[in-house]
Amino acid sequence: MKSLFRIAVLTLMILAQTAQICSPQGKPAADLIILDAKVWTVDKARPNAQAVAVLGDRIAAVGLNADVESWRGPNTRVIAAGGKLLVPGFNDSHVHFVSGGIQLDSVDLKNARSPQEFARLIGERARTHEKSEWIVGGNWDETKWDPPSIPSKELIDALTPETPVFVTRYDGHMGIANSVTLRLAGITAKTPDPPGGTIVRDDQGNPTGALKDAATILVYRIMPPLTHDQRLKVIQRAMAHAASLGVTSVQHMGADAEDISAYAELLQRGELTVRIYAVPSISDVQDQVKVGVRHAFGGPFLRLGGLKGFADGSLGSGTAYFYDPFLNQGENRGLLSNEMQPLSLMRDRMMRADAAGLQLCTHAIGDHGISIILDLYSEIVKAHGAVDRRFRIEHAQHMAAKDFDRFAQLQVIASVQPYHAIDDGRFAEAHIGHDRASRTYAFRTFLDHGVRLALGTDWEVAPLDPMQTVYAAVTRATLDGKNPGGWFPEQKLSLPETIEAYTLGSAYAEFQENEKGSITPGKLADVVLLSDDIFNIAPEKIRNVHVLTTIVGGKVVFDSDPAAPHKPNAP
Repeated sequence: MKSLFRIAVLTLMILAQTAQICSPQGKPAADLIILDAKVWTVDKARPNAQAVAVLGDRIAAVGLNADVESWRGPNTRVIAAGGKLLVPGFNDSHVHFVSGGIQLDSVDLKNARSPQEFARLIGERARTHEKSEWIVGGNWDETKWDPPSIPSKELIDALTPETPVFVTRYDGHMGIANSVTLRLAGITAKTPDPPGGTIVRDDQGNPTGALKDAATILVYRIMPPLTHDQRLKVIQRAMAHAASLGVTSVQHMGADAEDISAYAELLQRGELTVRIYAVPSISDVQDQVKVGVRHAFGGPFLRLGGLKGFADGSLGSGTAYFYDPFLNQGENRGLLSNEMQPLSLMRDRMMRADAAGLQLCTHAIGDHGISIILDLYSEIVKAHGAVDRRFRIEHAQHMAAKDFDRFAQLQVIASVQPYHAIDDGRFAEAHIGHDRASRTYAFRTFLDHGVRLALGTDWEVAPLDPMQTVYAAVTRATLDGKNPGGWFPEQKLSLPETIEAYTLGSAYAEFQENEKGSITPGKLADVVLLSDDIFNIAPEKIRNVHVLTTIVGGKVVFDSDPAAPHKPNAP
């Protein structure tokens, strides 16, 4: 009886407290309401609406202005959207969040149009650096040069006689080291190529400074690591950038222990403004198994439960693993990653991960690399039975025709990056021919086979801006302007399909479709107000659209104009 009495008293106290914050209509007052918007919900039960009410960090109501007005109370914050488009927060299914944050303040070589400009930009950075401070970043793209050529240490040695340099190609699968860095890393003519990597050499066998895939590890292992405070600042910089672009969730592929520790500290301090699914390397599988982490482990802002593996390299670096050789590189068919050598190593790691309930997210780009991963996934299903494991292949770039059906049968999620299609489309056919290129980023073919898509960017490899990704998916217009009607236009996505894959599809890919991904009552209040209605403008104009307001968990984390549309208690 005493316990029942206590429960009754507590109930009365809660009701009394609730009554103090109720709207005049008797329901709890919303903390935030958004009125007069064009709401694209990605919820098939109610695709469109005018207004949204938020209570705490959740969506309380979605409907007409009159419906949501009833949630207003004396302390409700009101955003008058002025007819602007409101969409769910974008969920980037594949980023490298910390290295992306580093790139924001590093030397940027993406727009270098010649080897000379590449060298000049590095030289300018060296003049403003301490001699012992590493120059990193890069994102260089030799396909923009005439003629295209892989840079070498000779371009920059005279400009950086005492400064270590290691700048990566924009795909992240090749880097250029100057002579200082090669010396620090102990890379000489006698250094053997590591498994899954290539040390590019001149005619005399001397390193040119170019290192591919696993060979880059020879440099990364001797680079000074970020301090904890530096890492925190880098993440804060990345979060501010994400908020400004309407990115409310990211899936950090390859997150290491230091990254996760920094995320945990920011979470504890209440400073995370983007939701993070941290996915460590599959080489750490035993650590995750020992801890007992399973898929979707954690809370709304920080979760674990997946492992990232590598099958191969990239198209641009000539290291994606194909059945047939590249057209312009002799007998080169690409490289299997060091994680795949021997193949039994990857099989064992995957089996252990799956047995422990961990999600597998595997980078595979070449058709043969993708096929091998599908083989391994099939072996896992045969060994462990059918469960909701949500296998993923990251990039899934160049498909063999025979494997679309297998993708669907194994219920593998295609975690793809449309911006890569309009970037690689400038040169892909020269590398692999028309037939293979026709199955490159085959978004429509995936959907036609019943494969789920999750969209992302691969930031820092490509821009984090969702509008660039949406533009790429619906136009497939290559960056060189040579395919205004679309490169393999039959693979375009519609705008509704794109937004769904970028929100609800990405949420599904991390087991969170019941928590976020659509503007639905009960889900997390992650929404973005856009400057233009992307459903009613010419597709080529989508890339110019920007974010007005980003809201995560009911809190405004970015506002392009704090004086405009926020009007607390506006009539």
